[in-house]
Amino acid sequence: MLPPIPARILRSTATVKVCNGTDMYQNQTYDEYTVKRVHLQPTERIVKTKTNTDQQLSSILFVDVRHSTPNLNWAALLHSAHELGGDMRVIVRGFEYTVAMADLLRDDTDKPHHWEISLY
Repeated sequence: MLPPIPARILRSTATVKVCNGTDMYQNQTYDEYTVKRVHLQPTERIVKTKTNTDQQLSSILFVDVRHSTPNLNWAALLHSAHELGGDMRVIVRGFEYTVAMADLLRDDTDKPHHWEISLY
């Protein structure tokens, strides 16, 4: 079994904004969650979007299944936001990002280990 992400690097707090619909002016409205003990890592990785275009990521948010709280289902939240025609955003250290992908990685015993949230 893999050990959790070291607690000493999980020093950030993220505000997660998940689209829950639109207001009367067609602006997105959001549900907000505060997730403590996450780690933001810069990256320059390029990924394919759901519309088959290239998107350069700016960061990856690491969310540990054991140490980060609360334990959200990031993939379900992202899917819900997209189903409503909106997006999911994350604010960390004063910067706001849009979530491109949410991947749950598993350990060598196939138990959830951590989330990697791709941000642009």
